[in-house]
Amino acid sequence: MEKILSISIACYNVEKTLRETLEPLTASGVLDALDVMIVDDGSRDKTAEIAMEYQNRFPDTFRLIQQVNGGWGATVNTGIRRARGKYFKQLDGDDYYKPENMRDFIACLTKTDADLVISPYLEYDEATGNVMNTINCNPGCEELELSQVGGFAPFMHSLCIRTELLRKGGVSVTEHCFYTDTEFVLKACNQAHTVLFFDKVIYCYRRASSGQSMSLAGFEKHYMEQFKVIRVLLEYREKQVTRPEIRAMYDQLLYGTCVWQYLIMLYIRPTLKRRSQFMDYDAMLKKLAPDYYERIDLSIVKKLRKYHFFGFGIAARHKKKVDARFTKDGKMLY
Repeated sequence: MEKILSISIACYNVEKTLRETLEPLTASGVLDALDVMIVDDGSRDKTAEIAMEYQNRFPDTFRLIQQVNGGWGATVNTGIRRARGKYFKQLDGDDYYKPENMRDFIACLTKTDADLVISPYLEYDEATGNVMNTINCNPGCEELELSQVGGFAPFMHSLCIRTELLRKGGVSVTEHCFYTDTEFVLKACNQAHTVLFFDKVIYCYRRASSGQSMSLAGFEKHYMEQFKVIRVLLEYREKQVTRPEIRAMYDQLLYGTCVWQYLIMLYIRPTLKRRSQFMDYDAMLKKLAPDYYERIDLSIVKKLRKYHFFGFGIAARHKKKVDARFTKDGKMLY
C-alpha cells in the first residue's frame, strides 16, 4: 500500500515515554498507510531497543533510524531525507497522536493535494493527564490559497506538509540546537501555496515537565540557542521570503519568538554575563529587524533601553516574580 503519511519521531533518551508515543499509532487502524521513522538521536538508554520491538512487530510501518547525536533539528533533517509518504508530519518521542482521529486524517490526506494540512492540537499535563488547552489554528475555512488566509500562522504540532515540497525547497533545520520547531514551520510554509484545514485533534503535546526545554531549567541551559535560531530566521526572512502571505506568518511567529527571547533572558538568573548577552540580543534585533525592534511592546525592555540597561538584575527578578510563570521546581505554568 502507498504510504500516505511519514511520521518523523524525534527521540533522545525517551525509554520512559516511547511506548506511550508508539502504541496509539498501532491502535489507529491505518498502519498500512503510515511510514513511522523512529529517529534515535544517539540515545544512551533503551530507546533503540524499544523501537526495535515495534519494527519487528510491524516491519512495514515502523523503522528505527539511528544517528550520532545532532539535536532535534538533525532528526527532522533525517526524517525529510528518509520519508516515504506523500505527507510529512513531526512527532516528539514524549508526545502522541490521537488514534481515534487518525483514520479520518489519513482519508483526508489521501483525497487532497493541498500543500499544507493543518489540524488542532491539545496540551496535557504529564502528571494528571488532564487537558490544559486545545489550540486550533483554523481561521474558519477549509481549503484555500495561502494568500487568501488572513491571520494564519501554524505551530509545529498542527503542521502537516507534502514531503515533495520539503525536498524541492531544500528545507533543513539548524542542528545541535534547541528551539528549532519554529524554524521548521516557517521554512516549510515558505514552500507552500495552498492549505487545507482538518478539524479534529491529531497531536497531543505533553506539558509541565520540569526537565523539558520549555521549563526554567531548560531556559537556563539553552537560552542562547534560541538567540541563534532567531538570527538564522531573520537572515532567512530577508534572503528567502518574498511572498507577503509568508511574510505575514513570519510577522506572527517570528516576532512572537523575538518577544519570548526577551522574556526568557529576564526569567533566568541574572548575571553580568547575561546582562551583556541581553544587550547583544537587543542590538542584533535592531540591526537585522528594525521593524521588530520598534514593535517590541514590553515596558521593561523600553525602560532598560532608556537607562542603558542599568538595573538589569533588579528588573529581571521583578519581572519573573510579577509574571509568576513557573512553579517552585521550574515547571512553566503558561
